[in-house]
Amino acid sequence: MVRVFKWVFGLALLAVVGAAILDVATFDRAGWKRDYGLLKREMAQTYANLDWIRDHRKLDLATLDAETRASLDSAWSHVQAYLALRRFVAAFADPHLKLALAMGGKPEPATAPSEAQQSLPVDSCEAAGYRDDRSGFAERWSRVTGWRPRSASDDDFPIAMVGDTGVLRIGSFDDMRYLPACRRAFRAGMDADRLRAATRHQLDLQIARAMAQLRAQGALRLLVDVSGNGGGSEWVEEVVALMTPRRLVRSEPRLAAPKCDRSAIWAGGAVCPVLGGAAEQREIQGKGAWRGPLLIYADKGSASATEDFAAWLHQNKAATLIGEKTLGAGCGYANGGGRLRLERAGLEVRMPNCARFLADGTNEIEGQRPDIPLEAQDETSWARGMEAALRRVSVLR
Repeated sequence: MVRVFKWVFGLALLAVVGAAILDVATFDRAGWKRDYGLLKREMAQTYANLDWIRDHRKLDLATLDAETRASLDSAWSHVQAYLALRRFVAAFADPHLKLALAMGGKPEPATAPSEAQQSLPVDSCEAAGYRDDRSGFAERWSRVTGWRPRSASDDDFPIAMVGDTGVLRIGSFDDMRYLPACRRAFRAGMDADRLRAATRHQLDLQIARAMAQLRAQGALRLLVDVSGNGGGSEWVEEVVALMTPRRLVRSEPRLAAPKCDRSAIWAGGAVCPVLGGAAEQREIQGKGAWRGPLLIYADKGSASATEDFAAWLHQNKAATLIGEKTLGAGCGYANGGGRLRLERAGLEVRMPNCARFLADGTNEIEGQRPDIPLEAQDETSWARGMEAALRRVSVLR
C-alpha cells in the first residue's frame, strides 16, 4: 500500500511539475501586455461606472495601472499574469465587472439575437433556455413567531402570514428561471419573443393571485422577500407595477457613450464623461394588484434588477425597506452589455455599460440602505429582529 501511494504521489508531482514547466515555457509576456492595453482601452470607453469609482470611491487609476504594468513586467508565467489582471479587476469592487476564462470557440455575441433568429419557432421551453431554478423562503422564517405558510413549498411565489402581515417570496427577477410557468405558457409554433411574453404574463398572474390570496386571509400589509435575489431582466418593471396603483418616476439608466478618446484617464488626465446625454425620467404606471402598505425585505445578496425593484418603490415612497444594505451591483448589461475577449490571455471580461442613479444622485453600485436595519448573527436573532421590525412598521402605519 505504501509503495502504491508513493507511486501515485510521484505521478501527481510529475504532472504538477510538468504543468508548471509548460506554463513558463509557453508564457508570452508581450501578448499579455497587449491584452491589458486592450482591456484598458475598452474600459475607458464602455465601462459605465469608471468615472464614479474614480471620483467617489477615490480609486487612483494611475497608481493601479502602474502597479499592474509592473506586475506584468515581472511575471514569468500565465498564472502570475492572470493574478495581476485579477487584482486589477478586483480593485473596482463592482459585481458586474467580471474576469473569467474564455470558453472554446468564438465569444457569445454581445447583442441580442437578430429579429430573424427571434422569429424562429422554438421546440420547447428547455430548448429556449428556460430552467427550474426557483428559491423559496429561507428556513429562518419558520422561527418567526406566528409564521403560517399558505402555499406549497415548490410554488413559484410562496406566500405566508405573520399576524396581519402577508409575506410574498420572489426569489428571482429572471423570468427564464421559471420553467413550470414557461411550460404552462408554451404553445406550438411560438417564437422566443412570444414565449417570453406569455411566460411573463403567467408570472404576473401568479403574483397577482398570491397577493389576492393574502388579502383574502386578512393581510393588512405586504412584505416582499427579495433576499438573495441576484436580479434578472427587465421583467422586473412589470412586477413593480403590480405592487402599487401609483404612478412612479425615476431616472432612466444612463449608457456609456463618451464623445472622446478617454485613454488618458489611466494617467490621471482630463477626459470627457463616460456617460452620454443628460439623465431623463422614466415612468411606471402602477396596476395596483396590491393597494395597501408595502414592505421590502432585502439583504446583501439582493442585487442588480432587485436593486432596481427596491429603488422604484422606495424612491417614490411606496415601500419601506427592511434588512441589510443591498449588494451594490446596480445596472448591468444593456443590450447584452460589454464583453471583451483577451485572446492571448484566454480570458473574457464583462463590464456594465449602463449606470442607474438614485434620487440623491448616488450610483446604485453603492447599494441601498434599509429604513429598518435587520442584522443578526444567527437564525434565532434574525427571527426576533424581523418580529421587532414588523411591530415597528405596524405602529408607524
